[in-house]
Amino acid sequence: MENNDSKSINYDFLLSDYSQQVFSKLDYALKDGVHLQRNGSDPELYTYLERYEHELKPYYQKLFGVRLEKKGEGDEQYFFLDYHSVERSGIPEIHKHNLKNEHIIIGLIIYKIIFFDGNIELNSIKKLKQKITLDYEEYEQGLVKLIAKSSDSARVNEDDIQIDKEVEGALRQFEKLGWLYRKQDHFELLASFQRLLYVYEDVIKNIDEIIARYQ
Repeated sequence: MENNDSKSINYDFLLSDYSQQVFSKLDYALKDGVHLQRNGSDPELYTYLERYEHELKPYYQKLFGVRLEKKGEGDEQYFFLDYHSVERSGIPEIHKHNLKNEHIIIGLIIYKIIFFDGNIELNSIKKLKQKITLDYEEYEQGLVKLIAKSSDSARVNEDDIQIDKEVEGALRQFEKLGWLYRKQDHFELLASFQRLLYVYEDVIKNIDEIIARYQ
């Protein structure tokens, strides 16, 4: 039986020369969970999203059952597919890169260090790892236990090297999601890193207390 909902979607935008050049790349990126912004790795995709936002939102909602979301203001705006807010969607599971719990924990710590503690100019991965180690030296055992509780791959008796590995793994995942830019030791948090605040604001504010409970 034909899906009548699909008739109401305007596909004309897909016939443009612009779409022929950009759409397939955009579609793969969004379905892989990439967050797209003006200052990201591919600003052309962001420009395309801005131009066809009103056509693309019903396209993904009606054909795949997911929302194309836009967050932020001005130059800090970013787009992503919010397929985690629905139980089922038409996007294959292979595309859904769910963040590991331990990476979320590291992300919350990074957010607190950069934004809540006022280290906006921190852009060295080496110094970031050192700061996490030093700032949480008192709660090192609690942090390791919390990571271990969240991940089957971490062991409670690991030292700072294990924490460094978790930080490195989290940064690689954030880069794939389009949350940060990195080149060698340099990194920059992008606008879409703010999505952590939208989802975990209360947890970020209390992350130190949460870690301390595992001491």
